[in-house]
Amino acid sequence: MLSFVNWNVVMLPKARREYVRALEYLSDFYPGTPLRFRSEFQRTMRRLEFNPFGCSPYPDNPDYRRALVGKYTLLYKIAEAQHEVHIHRILRSTWNIPDLLEPDDE
Repeated sequence: MLSFVNWNVVMLPKARREYVRALEYLSDFYPGTPLRFRSEFQRTMRRLEFNPFGCSPYPDNPDYRRALVGKYTLLYKIAEAQHEVHIHRILRSTWNIPDLLEPDDE
């Protein structure tokens, strides 16, 4: 019998604010747009709970791994000792992400 150990996914405060802003921004479009984003985001969170190593390292800063959620890039780090996944940032993929990363994101 297979046994899976879930990782605890923790959204850091900056990422939580960016998630809310993304939903607010997307609500200016079709009514279903924020619902689709939220659904895709939740699927991504579940995927990270089971396999945080499944997403590739972020090429501009390999300390992070990245997951794509619609037109957004989710940057996270794996804290193996705590068995946690820390979501640091949720940014539009079209933005110049390396310029937006700050030392306090570390």
